[in-house]
Amino acid sequence: MRLNKIITSLMISSFMLAAEPQQLMAEALAAYQQGNHAKAAEIYQSLALDGNTKAQFELAKLYSMGHGVEQDALQAAYWLEQAASNSTDYAESARAQRDIAEGVEQLKQQAAQASAEQAVQTPAQAVELKTTAKAATSAAAGQAKVVPTPAAVAAAKSTAVLQTAYKKAELPVLPLAEARFDTGLRAFQRENYAEAFSHWYPLAESGLVDAQFNLAAMYANGYGVVADMAGAVHWFNAAADQGMAQAQYQLAVAYASGKGVAQDDAVAVFWYQKAAEQQYVLAQYNLGFMYASGRGVTKDDATALLWYERAAQLNDVDAQYIVAGRYRDGRGTAVNQQQAINWYQRAVEQGHSKAMFELGQYYLQGIVVSVNADRAFDLFSRAAATGLVEAQREVGISYSLGRGVRNNDSKAVEFLQPACQQQDLSACYYLALHLAEGRGIRADLQRSASLLQGAAKDGNVDAQFRLGVIYSQGQSVAVDEAAAFNWFLLAAKQGHAEAQYLTGIRLANGTGTAQNDVEAVKWYQRAAEQGVLFAQYNLGFMYGAGRGVAQDDAKALYWYTKVAEQGDADAQFNLGLRYETGRGVKQDDTLAVKWYQRAAGQNHLRAIAHLGFMYEKGYGVPMDERKAFELYQQSLSAAVPKALTALGLFYKNGRQVKADDKRAVALFSQAAEQGYANAQYNLGWMYEYGRGVSKDLVKARDLYQQAAEQNEALAQAQLSRLLNL
Repeated sequence: MRLNKIITSLMISSFMLAAEPQQLMAEALAAYQQGNHAKAAEIYQSLALDGNTKAQFELAKLYSMGHGVEQDALQAAYWLEQAASNSTDYAESARAQRDIAEGVEQLKQQAAQASAEQAVQTPAQAVELKTTAKAATSAAAGQAKVVPTPAAVAAAKSTAVLQTAYKKAELPVLPLAEARFDTGLRAFQRENYAEAFSHWYPLAESGLVDAQFNLAAMYANGYGVVADMAGAVHWFNAAADQGMAQAQYQLAVAYASGKGVAQDDAVAVFWYQKAAEQQYVLAQYNLGFMYASGRGVTKDDATALLWYERAAQLNDVDAQYIVAGRYRDGRGTAVNQQQAINWYQRAVEQGHSKAMFELGQYYLQGIVVSVNADRAFDLFSRAAATGLVEAQREVGISYSLGRGVRNNDSKAVEFLQPACQQQDLSACYYLALHLAEGRGIRADLQRSASLLQGAAKDGNVDAQFRLGVIYSQGQSVAVDEAAAFNWFLLAAKQGHAEAQYLTGIRLANGTGTAQNDVEAVKWYQRAAEQGVLFAQYNLGFMYGAGRGVAQDDAKALYWYTKVAEQGDADAQFNLGLRYETGRGVKQDDTLAVKWYQRAAGQNHLRAIAHLGFMYEKGYGVPMDERKAFELYQQSLSAAVPKALTALGLFYKNGRQVKADDKRAVALFSQAAEQGYANAQYNLGWMYEYGRGVSKDLVKARDLYQQAAEQNEALAQAQLSRLLNL
């Protein structure tokens, strides 16, 4: 439509040359600091419309404080909502929200004196400042029609008052017979606004809809006349009443924002509806927003999605992005990840950076699609090139981990640094790792710890866990077990499995905190349920020992078995011992041998020693003294009392080896020192008969006494005999 030559600039103060987002952000900050708030607002607005989250935050602040723009809580809340919904920077969001709250409070205090045209404190519609419509198609034809409320219709009809209340022309005008629309358009293109006005005003009064619309544009932008939104609304209203979709849309925007007319969401919805039904894509988008936020209508996510999807089908890229998110999250529809992917892909094809980022996450995580780190990296890279902070972070992480691209520490730092500088704390966490290890950047443990602190305080669970490690090991800081415990506990509460295990250990041992078996069991349980092997083992121990829980051999066996089946040698040995002794389970020599063998295969020396005993006695396996002797010898360094004693008997009796009383005494002594009753008895016997040692009846008696007190029957008999001599 020819009128777009004017309306393209409607409600936008100026256009800006393309520049790097970071450069523009720096210019805006400099302008603000120099007191040129209007320029700062202009730059932030341009970047905000392109989806720059930081600019959206800053623009929200300017609207809340009235710096460079008219103070408007409506706009402030909208831009905060846009930024917060796409940002991981919760601290920045909170700061912005506080600023906006202060601005809102100021407006409340002024409400008693405010005019009827003052904006109310509700979120602004999503695309008020978008003014160029996409090409309309009939793709959405045939969908269910949403009927405006009676209140909205009545309110819209009341706007006819404007037709009679508005003032007359403020510039000279031609007689209607001499007025020509095209002549006015050529004059406008030459920036001869007075001549354009002189032709269009009488045509507009006569009812020519194109002239009415262009006259509204002149008043909205101050082309040749004093900028006057009330005048713009008057002529938009006239054109809207004749069915012009663009005018209906702009009239809706005016009512939604309270610019030139008393703010009225119900009327805004009415006019958005009129324009949307004519396939006017921006109206469809904004109508979706009104239903999504419950402005002027009852909040209805299903109807919001209907209108967003109509706009998306007409190739509105922002609508495509929103529709994708709603299918992803199941808002207004059932969750449908494939549909989400389809819409993200369509938005990506139009260069939508946030859609690139979200689609990259699908490929990175393998949601619906196959995991494809290469594809994810490509999407993240394209989004990062637009200045999207979270995409810069993911590119940095990809280079750091070699995820979808060859590892390159220098490139990782190149992307992580600017993202961290923009307060992306996940990026700061990874940058801290590079600083700690000197990867791609000079090592700086203090800066690394500082970045970890910031990320950890903001809730980054990995940073919390790593700080726990740093304090427990004294890496660049003094060892501080209490601080270590507190960081591990914070990470544990967020579900970090290893942190849960370490929290359990520290509670069980009283390291950095008061000893508490009940709490230790709680954290062991949570870590065990996440598959942490050592937590499962320790939980089995706690049940077996009755620490922090009622003693329960069945539960101990369950956890030991779970760990043993995953290949843990200690658990395998423990199971073998339980089956050998029948503790907490039906005694079973065959199963005992099975688990001893599996642990022995991992060179578990105690298991090897016990397996030797099973071969010596023929328990669960055919008797094989030679095999037993070899296993006992193999386990010597573990000093298992049973194996030492058995091996001593081999040397004492000359079985499988040349008899050697001194060797036997040495082996019996090692076992006896550990309090093993049978070894004490055998060592006593050697002293009684002077085998391998000088005969010593007193020493023999003392050893028999020690063994007898442990109910060693042979020792009791020998002791009785000695005492009765």
